[in-house]
Amino acid sequence: MRTIHNIFIFSLILFACLMTSCEDMLETKNYTDLSPSNFFKSEGDIEAAVVGLYLPCTTNWGYSDGGTGKWYVSLYNADVNSYFGAAMVTTDIMQAYSSNAFDEFNVGPSNRTLSATYNVIRFVARATDVINQIDNCKGVSENVRNKYLAEVKTLRAFYMYTLLDFFGPVNVKLNPSTLMDNEIESRPSQEEYVGYITRDLDEAIATPGFPDRYNGSPSSWGHMSKAIALALKMRLALHEKDWEGALQSARTIMKMGYKILPKYEDVFNNTITDETIWSVPANAASDNYYVSEVLPSDFKRGYNNRGRSYIRGNDNHYFAGWQEYCMRWDFYDTFQDNDVRKQTILCEYDTQDGTHKSRGNGMVGAIPVKFMDTQFANYGIQKAQPIVRYAEVLLAFAEAENELHGPTGEAINAVRQITDRAGVEIPAAAVSSKEAFRQFLLLERGHELFGEGLRRQDLIRNGTYIQRAKERGNKAQDYQVLFPIPQSVITESNGVVKQNPGYEQ
Repeated sequence: MRTIHNIFIFSLILFACLMTSCEDMLETKNYTDLSPSNFFKSEGDIEAAVVGLYLPCTTNWGYSDGGTGKWYVSLYNADVNSYFGAAMVTTDIMQAYSSNAFDEFNVGPSNRTLSATYNVIRFVARATDVINQIDNCKGVSENVRNKYLAEVKTLRAFYMYTLLDFFGPVNVKLNPSTLMDNEIESRPSQEEYVGYITRDLDEAIATPGFPDRYNGSPSSWGHMSKAIALALKMRLALHEKDWEGALQSARTIMKMGYKILPKYEDVFNNTITDETIWSVPANAASDNYYVSEVLPSDFKRGYNNRGRSYIRGNDNHYFAGWQEYCMRWDFYDTFQDNDVRKQTILCEYDTQDGTHKSRGNGMVGAIPVKFMDTQFANYGIQKAQPIVRYAEVLLAFAEAENELHGPTGEAINAVRQITDRAGVEIPAAAVSSKEAFRQFLLLERGHELFGEGLRRQDLIRNGTYIQRAKERGNKAQDYQVLFPIPQSVITESNGVVKQNPGYEQ
């Protein structure tokens, strides 16, 4: 199997050659010329199509969608307006340096950046077509066919979950016989939509021969696996507060050979580790721009709370960054002094002109670098962006166990694997009650997973997302737990697709 590192080569060929023009985002027109008679005659044909489905899953700037002829920001580009970035700056951990609609809870239906995330609805439809094509491919064995079917169903479920996370249920196309129909369907109910995702994940997980994980196979790293499918099912269960479902999925992953690495920094310094369940690879053709996004524009050299200096780059210092967002000082102060995770956060730095800056001297917020072993050849780095880590699984297990049974020994021991590495103790007060442990876990998830795009989901699940935004001075409203459907979608559907409550114009 070709590595996902080659995604751009395969995707550009696939989309340029096989996709016809489609201007709207609702897949109401023919977007493919593929059919069992002219494609999918071999495993190579299937692989090329499957790799093309990963196009939005990069850390690079974005991608050109051959179906629309438009350019979209990648899901895991670190820009403040991406799916990844917007999920951070709307929270109590990260803030934008300058005025930003997401940070200020001022996102409306006409905000163009929403279309980048919403565009994955097209990849749901394309995955539906690819699933149908694989089903009808006679040139491969049943085992090969099943393996790819499980992979595509997992990826389709991921895109559907991404849409659910930002917009709520949307009118995805899952029936191959209606892909080319011009009729626009209304949005399904929450229960129906969650059922679609669950069905895909359950079918993938139950598929014989679907690899458990690719941690021992660098050439296949980045592809969907059974562990990723289980992790997505776990996240979906948390989203729906299905504690038993989250517990079962997490427990299954905990038996698959993953472990917490001894050093926190090593998780981010290496592409494939025993703690990483899924990461988006980066290389010279697909840079990760996270570090440049968080570095100030006058940055030369930074220091953590231990006074340790970090000097990287070909000219003996970091490239100055783009100063997009930083860690709020209020959150930085919630770390214990001896927490080793603070070593990946810079709290002071030297500027290009020799000025030393700290929070009392013009530093807006701490700098959550996280990728400490970073060498710059350009503004991007060749470091994979972790999407799912085993630490998240342990924290999800503890949360679900606590919601079902309180702070049990199993829940505490799961978290202790993480806090022991961080060099901190679980306070006795934190395990005194279900509510106390719930609040501890929410804070601990922030300490462990900051800069990984999960905080918005965590706050919403705990019912504090809007409250904390208001405490920061934002005029946030309860309905803003979802973003608006892009206005272009509402207009194109002639009102068939209904806007999320609160955003109606």
